[in-house]
Amino acid sequence: MPFGMAGFSKITLFVCCMLGVCCNRLNPFGNDAVLARVGEKELLQTDVQSIFTSDLTPQDSVKILESYVDMWVKKQLKVQEAERLFRSSNADIERMVEDYRNSLLIHRLDQYYVDNRLDTLFTDTEITAYYDAHKNDFILDRAIVRGRIVAVPENYRQRSQLRELMTASGEKLQDFTDICQKNNFSLTEFNTWTDWTDFISRVPVSRLTEAHKEPQPEKVVEIKDGDLIYLICVSDVRRPGDMNPLERVKEVIKRVIFNQRKLEIIRTYEDSIYNAAVNDRTIEINVN
Repeated sequence: MPFGMAGFSKITLFVCCMLGVCCNRLNPFGNDAVLARVGEKELLQTDVQSIFTSDLTPQDSVKILESYVDMWVKKQLKVQEAERLFRSSNADIERMVEDYRNSLLIHRLDQYYVDNRLDTLFTDTEITAYYDAHKNDFILDRAIVRGRIVAVPENYRQRSQLRELMTASGEKLQDFTDICQKNNFSLTEFNTWTDWTDFISRVPVSRLTEAHKEPQPEKVVEIKDGDLIYLICVSDVRRPGDMNPLERVKEVIKRVIFNQRKLEIIRTYEDSIYNAAVNDRTIEINVN
């Protein structure tokens, strides 16, 4: 047995196993026996029924039970030892337990009201209104860009034509994409706003000069690296101090509105139960 508890006079341990039980029984016990006792604490057979499954053999059930009882006994011993050593601080512990219990109950109550009353739909009008009303919260501290980067062989004869098409739009831009696909050029499109540092990191850093450290919109920049020429085109740029585009912060705004709605629901029901208690005269507040 793994318990090793013979030296504790206050511990009585019972393990009653019927090895001849049917395999489809959930536990091997015939009655609600006391499996272990530590001081005044008892572990009953009904307390451990949930640890057994129908696929366990009687032998496996016994091993699992022994391990469970062993852990239970040690846990109770540690609790008793802690109570003995820290008896003077038991009142503080009880207060902490009560505070934690109250916090759990209040959180559950808040969640109940939120789950039943929260509107999770967000209209574009509502999102835009929040964006316009809190512009100072959406100021950029770094440059962001949209654009494209393509790597072509240095000896590609139609490079000048490709350069012209990089800044085009509509059908001509599609011509640019078709040429890249036809020649298997490495093309990276940045159709969503991207940090400039992430954008420019797609080209060999060792080849960058001071002239390349800042985005140059509507201008095709070439960077040579070995037998490859990197063509870089920034189609749009927002610089530090500019407004962060709405499409880039839309999800952030949704989360803010979501949290505001939650807080409003909680505040409303708090006021409701408070006012009801005042009307019913079930509360008394005495503040000088």
